[in-house]
Amino acid sequence: MLSSEVIAALRVAHRNAAMVTELTIKDETAISSLDPEVREPSTRRIDALMFETLQRTAIEVKVSVADARRESWAKVRPWALVTHRFVYAVPAGLLERPPVYGAGLWWIHENGTVEVRRKATINRYPEPLPQGVIQTLAYRASGRRNSYDAGVDDAAKP
Repeated sequence: MLSSEVIAALRVAHRNAAMVTELTIKDETAISSLDPEVREPSTRRIDALMFETLQRTAIEVKVSVADARRESWAKVRPWALVTHRFVYAVPAGLLERPPVYGAGLWWIHENGTVEVRRKATINRYPEPLPQGVIQTLAYRASGRRNSYDAGVDDAAKP
């Protein structure tokens, strides 16, 4: 099963939710360079951010055990802080438990059904979404991409 098939199944299962794929957030606590003069925060990408009622869910898709083994709290932390829950969506049977404590685990079956194998710990008071993420959502809603989202500033295009 491909990541795109997992996302497609989630869109069907949560048809009343808004789902935005491939969003990036700056991780202010992690530095992307070993050079002490370059203190830029690293970024973390999430496969999907789902807005359902007033709840925000970060969804990370894993389609291989090897990929899941590379997960860590440090990688999911920036998204876990700004969402109500963080879940892993995987092909059914791939994992028995989520790679990170507190995360949920959803199995996606070949027929497209979604099975909640483990509920995520609920973050009742998530931090606000960072301005960069909000700006990306606004640009995408308008059909454009911004520099935070794509690495290319649309304003600079002719």
